[in-house]
Amino acid sequence: MLGKGAVEAGVVGGTTLPVSWLRAHSDRHVTLASLEVGRVLSGPVGPAGLAGNFEMLLDATPFLVVQQPEATFGLAASPLHFRWNFMPMNRRGTRIFAEASGAVLFTGQQVPARTTRFNFLDQAGFGVRLPSRSGRMWLVGYRFQHISNGGRVKPNPGLNFNMVYVGFSVLP
Repeated sequence: MLGKGAVEAGVVGGTTLPVSWLRAHSDRHVTLASLEVGRVLSGPVGPAGLAGNFEMLLDATPFLVVQQPEATFGLAASPLHFRWNFMPMNRRGTRIFAEASGAVLFTGQQVPARTTRFNFLDQAGFGVRLPSRSGRMWLVGYRFQHISNGGRVKPNPGLNFNMVYVGFSVLP
C-alpha cells in the first residue's frame, strides 16, 4: 500500500491546543487547512522496531489563521516535508509515522506583532494512519510548531504552538 514509488494525495486540517507545554503560547492560536502530495522514496529499511519507509511531501496551506490576539490570515508552503512511515502494526495496515517540515509563511499582519509578515514555520510531530476499507487512509496527529522570522528582523520573539490535526489521504 505505501510501498516504494507510491504517490499519496491528501488534506489535513487542525488547530492548536490551549496548553503551554514546550513554551507554547496558550493565549494564541493557529488554525489551518493544508493540501499534501507525497511520494514514498524507499522500501522498508531499518532495524526491526524502527523499520519503515521514507516519504517526501509537498505541503501547501491556502488557509491559515493566527490569533494573537487579533486574527490575521496567511498562506504557507513547505517544499521540505519529511515523513517516516513505520511498518504496519496490524493486518489492517495501521501505521505510526513521524514527520518534520520547514515552510515559508506569509500573513496579512505582522506575526508576532511588531516583527514581520514573512516568517518561517518549522514543525515536527507524529501520528497514526488508519486505513479504511476503500483504500483511503485517515490521519490523526500532533505537531509542535514554531513561527519565527529566523533572525532577519529584530526583535525575533517567535511563537510556539501544540497542534492536533486530522486528515484524509488516498493513493491515486
